[in-house]
Amino acid sequence: MSRWLHKLERIARPLDVPHVFPAIVAGQTFFYLVSLLGLFDESRLWFSWAAVFAGEWWRLLTFLVAPPNVHWVWFAFAVSCLFSLGNALAQEWGTPRFNLFILLGAVLTISAALLSPNEPIGSGFIAGTIFLAFAYLNPNYIFQIYFIFPVRAKYLALLTLFLYTLAFVSGGMATRLSVIAALGNCAVFLGPQLLADLRGGRRQLAFRARQKAAHREAAAAGPRHVCVVCGKSSDTHPHEDFRYRADDRCYCSEHLRAPLAGASAEAGR
Repeated sequence: MSRWLHKLERIARPLDVPHVFPAIVAGQTFFYLVSLLGLFDESRLWFSWAAVFAGEWWRLLTFLVAPPNVHWVWFAFAVSCLFSLGNALAQEWGTPRFNLFILLGAVLTISAALLSPNEPIGSGFIAGTIFLAFAYLNPNYIFQIYFIFPVRAKYLALLTLFLYTLAFVSGGMATRLSVIAALGNCAVFLGPQLLADLRGGRRQLAFRARQKAAHREAAAAGPRHVCVVCGKSSDTHPHEDFRYRADDRCYCSEHLRAPLAGASAEAGR
């Protein structure tokens, strides 16, 4: 992790409040239920600079608990997954860093919204970055889709990035700004590790290429040791103990004490 990210964590340490993320998930669940019953309009929670300037200052915070406008089955599935992934990420990173991840995502989203002050913005893309961060740190974690189909996290992350790209291309200005802010937050926290992994991957690929080249050269040159009696070679019997005797010829362990090849030929004549 870069030094400036450590500095951000030290600055945010006084804001280290436990159970922040569960409170956000609980808030989304509450407002979804009251909206589903027709008792509340969830659009009053969305963020908009125009509404803030008009005196609705609570939107600076409430957009984090604004529920998505989806069917209740999908909402229940999304909330349960988000809660589990958030807890896993908090355990892996620690509460201070995870809270900072949410805070910085909110700040970047609010800042980007200045370029489109009249359009409302929710927190859906911020929630998506929690999954992206988890998938990057745990790429081989297997999700059971519909409790039947096993899919690794890295493939779902690629699908999520594709959907983000699609939203950026086809969405309005507010959507594009939300995507940029969300991915920017990921870049801040995961960028240093991603660069280190890429450098390590290049070194690993170069090492494998050198190994393959060495194997090809060795195969072209033939085996290093071949027993003059039975024909065993260091390629066919890599664990064999080959030795060279006074006649400067190679023998395997089985024929090491056999008569010298030259002496055998002389005796035959």
